[in-house]
Amino acid sequence: MTIPCSLHPLGTMISPYKIGEVLCNIKEGQTATVHLYPGVYYIRAQGAGGGGGRNGYFGNGQGGGSGAGFEGYLRIKGNVGKVTCTTGVGGAEAYDGNPGGNTQIGEIMTLGGGKGGAGENKEHVANAGIYTFNSSNNWEIISSTVARNGNQGLEATSSGDFVSGGNSVLTNSGGGKGHASATAPGAGGGGGYQWNINGGAGSYGECLVKFVRIY
Repeated sequence: MTIPCSLHPLGTMISPYKIGEVLCNIKEGQTATVHLYPGVYYIRAQGAGGGGGRNGYFGNGQGGGSGAGFEGYLRIKGNVGKVTCTTGVGGAEAYDGNPGGNTQIGEIMTLGGGKGGAGENKEHVANAGIYTFNSSNNWEIISSTVARNGNQGLEATSSGDFVSGGNSVLTNSGGGKGHASATAPGAGGGGGYQWNINGGAGSYGECLVKFVRIY
């Protein structure tokens, strides 16, 4: 029997996790608690998408913004202990679309949910989800393929084939087309246009944490 993160007689750090072990794989408002021992972890996570804004007599709605995202490797330098991971729920459509919820990994990072799209006859606002990484001596990013804010929602047009919802930053897909809901995690819903008054809902946030190797 090994003691989690105890020192081997030769000085090698012991981990209680197996290489490749998935510690957390949640979505759509789910929550999980992960104990982060010293080591390297793969993280793939994004905030939820915002809902699209509605159309009216005076203009088209704006698509919802997509959630911020991160995909990469995080080194834990000390015994951080138990960390709560939470995922956001997609924003519903509304006159001004509702925002998507944040996805958060303890105090380490926040993948902000996309904001809702503005309704007709209103200035179309910046509505991408915001990426926040909190620096600490206890952890560091080794490398990342994605670590950024979400994608902006665009003003809907008269075409049902136009994608106005912000695409997921992890897959570059899924933004709401026409006035439809998003079709990929983290993406924003489409804005209302012409006689299609309502916008579409944003999609859910997600979080995967996997142990890669010892420190």
